[in-house]
Amino acid sequence: MAKKTISRLSVLAVLIVFLAACSKTSEYTNVIPADASVVASINLKSLASKAGLDDKENEAAKQKVLEALKSGMNAATFQQLEKVMKNPGESGIDVESPFYVFSSSSFPYPTVVGKVNNEDNLHASLDVMAKEQICQPISEADGYSFTTMNGGLLAFNNSTVLIVNVSGTTQTKKAKEAITNLLKQTADNSIVKSGAFQKMEKQKSDINFLASMEAIPATYRNQISMGLPTEVKAEDITLVGGLNFEKGKIALKTENYTENEAVKALIKKQMESFGKANNTFVKYFPSSTLMFFNVGVKGEGLYNLLSENKEFRNTVSIAKADEVKELFGSFNGDISAGLINVTMNSAPTFMMYADVKNGNALETIYKNKQSLGLKRGEDIIQLGKDEYVYKTKGMNIFFGIKDKQMYATNDELLYKNVGKAADKSIKDAPYASDMKGKNIFVAINAEAILDLPVVKMVAGFGGQEVKTYIELANKVSYLSMSSEGEISEIDLCLKDKDVNALKQIVDFAKQFAGM
Repeated sequence: MAKKTISRLSVLAVLIVFLAACSKTSEYTNVIPADASVVASINLKSLASKAGLDDKENEAAKQKVLEALKSGMNAATFQQLEKVMKNPGESGIDVESPFYVFSSSSFPYPTVVGKVNNEDNLHASLDVMAKEQICQPISEADGYSFTTMNGGLLAFNNSTVLIVNVSGTTQTKKAKEAITNLLKQTADNSIVKSGAFQKMEKQKSDINFLASMEAIPATYRNQISMGLPTEVKAEDITLVGGLNFEKGKIALKTENYTENEAVKALIKKQMESFGKANNTFVKYFPSSTLMFFNVGVKGEGLYNLLSENKEFRNTVSIAKADEVKELFGSFNGDISAGLINVTMNSAPTFMMYADVKNGNALETIYKNKQSLGLKRGEDIIQLGKDEYVYKTKGMNIFFGIKDKQMYATNDELLYKNVGKAADKSIKDAPYASDMKGKNIFVAINAEAILDLPVVKMVAGFGGQEVKTYIELANKVSYLSMSSEGEISEIDLCLKDKDVNALKQIVDFAKQFAGM
């Protein structure tokens, strides 16, 4: 009984993997509705290769599985399974191509789309699954064949296969009716004609995707829209990007796509608000900084951008508009901030520097401290020329201007050493070279965080599950987020730079599973 169950699951696992594939150029992509708000294409072949599934060790394991299953299957079933495992293309699916997943309001069921390369072979593969009672026998509908399994609907014709997640008889019936129309779609009335989709198709990542702001729930979409000019709608913006597994790194790159001229103008103004950071202040931050933020700011451009926002205009009175503009305009260059330390006994320690034209910003804050709504026990005290301290019951924040560089910190020792380079600074950090040429850069130093006494203490009291998480986290060097022009990037960088990140993840999972 156990052997038969294993054989059924093995057949299902093998065939499901190979049912998830499709091509970028073939007409089967025409089934994706034009109103799809989220679409992803996944290069299964690339992922399998990077995960090391083509390695000799896995080939040997595959052969052992076949030998183990041989006695639990009838000859015809085993022959088909063996054929598919040795040559996935024999499944009837084009496994040399990526597959697509989409979400659409007109077809509201999570769906995978794949390309059929041989309808007869696909029939044979599904017949095997039916014999193993994994799915129902194949039936015919209007223009396609279909079967069901565990609440899922699999439909196909001679070029396209769809795996649709449906629940219940009513959803299945509606989905079957809609599939007939999807399979009749042409490029002109599908997502294929979309500029965002065409841009996505040009990406060379393992997983490419597009996501319209329309996919965000209305409540959150309305909140985002509040920060946009009135002529700009959130649904006019589509995020296009790609996720790629590289040696020692997982990289996610994104950029905005729009055909709305108002949105294009807004993006241009955003670009004018930020410049390439000069990394002026990295020498002041120790390499053990837990989290580092660096941005190149053009203060006047940022003010002009914010002025487009209705909420900002309502907040800033006409009487204070010039004053606020001057405040923003005083910032011109790098702004850098770092989380230096975290302990159990005090507030997290931070340090901040900024390039400024003059001390007007701080002087304005000091002169207007009565209008800042300070609470009892809070005050801003001038310590000297361009030197101040914001005093509270639990913490003091020292801030001021020195050599046209603004600083702020809640650590008195750091305050006394303002403008002095650290012995070993962020210039020596593993992510230092990644900052070059970026408008915005953020790094989270995983190695430094795991080295904190408070983290070690928590790990010591944790059980096996915590130890597993710590062991996994120990493989990470840092996480970075950056922006350069219109391209944003998030990188998870591992300590081992020689092995593909996906293979490292798979190997860890195998180790965890005792394989």
